[in-house]
Amino acid sequence: MKPVANAGETAYPVPRTSLPAGSAAVRAARMDGMASMDRDPEPLPWCDYPRAADSAQHGLQPLPDRIPPANFAAARRYRNQRYRIVSLDRLATGQVLALAREVARSFALREPMGRHLVPPARALAGLSRAVHSDPFGTDDFGPWTAANIIFWLIRLVVLTDPSSPMGEVRVNDAALGQSLAVLDEAGRVIGGAFNETMPDGTELPAFRKRDPFLDAVVSHCHPVLEFLGAHETAALEGLEKHYPAFRAALRDGRVGHHFMIARTDALPRDYTFEILASTAERFRRAGSVFLGVEATNQWTGAACEALGGVRVHFMPFRAKQGVRSSAGPVPGLVSSPDGYISDKDSGSMFYLINLSDQDLTA
Repeated sequence: MKPVANAGETAYPVPRTSLPAGSAAVRAARMDGMASMDRDPEPLPWCDYPRAADSAQHGLQPLPDRIPPANFAAARRYRNQRYRIVSLDRLATGQVLALAREVARSFALREPMGRHLVPPARALAGLSRAVHSDPFGTDDFGPWTAANIIFWLIRLVVLTDPSSPMGEVRVNDAALGQSLAVLDEAGRVIGGAFNETMPDGTELPAFRKRDPFLDAVVSHCHPVLEFLGAHETAALEGLEKHYPAFRAALRDGRVGHHFMIARTDALPRDYTFEILASTAERFRRAGSVFLGVEATNQWTGAACEALGGVRVHFMPFRAKQGVRSSAGPVPGLVSSPDGYISDKDSGSMFYLINLSDQDLTA
């Protein structure tokens, strides 16, 4: 991927007008655009999702014959430039790992599956004596908690290449360039998003074998990875069948994937929309035609719809039990108090956002 000029900065284009350049009306429009960057963003409207009992609304959604381009002008009311947003390849190693830890902590507290699933009672044998080395440093695994497991998922699967061999773990340069962090006035990381190019499903790399850290992460995260994998596969298959242009873009590596988004308590919720909007703009500047998002929270769904995203596929959390039901941690198995992957009667909606300047037609 070619470097992008001013990567990580947010642009607020003034709407096109036929008025003469320099006219009072144009100056007023520009001043109004600047004011919208300074005032508090409007909260996103509520986004309804189907429930487990709404079986007729599960699965592939009715796909329209026409998907217009993302409407950044209409979404301006939800945006604000109070905080600086930069790509991860501009950050120091410590800042990248700080973002990974904050996103992991947020997912363990707020994400519907992350907060409900219980890790196996004990870490895999040998993990306490193992160390992991990659370009971010050499570290032991640390505490056997959901937040720390999710941190290692991000470090092992997003920030570095999980298919690279032990002892030669490589940084995932593309993901670092596509992912974003939000910084406060002191330069502290207070939120961000992990992004990647959407895999086309033809040559998915296998995880390296006999890696105790990867094995430990998968021992807890596999129900979520399987859930989202089936969800994503069904969505992409539906889109490829319905839209030839999407199929071509996916094969050409021109579909972005918004993987994770989270904030710390220092970043107000209504300011978090800027992360997704900046993600969409960044992929568009880099030449991506579409952006796919698995929105497991309805707030993320509302954010996608504010940009003109289209619902593609819905996967319910509580249609069937997927893990061991237990009042406490189970040796060797991920579990939950009721056997479902979430206690929220909702699910994940896959959205497609059209980043091109043309309609996507069936």
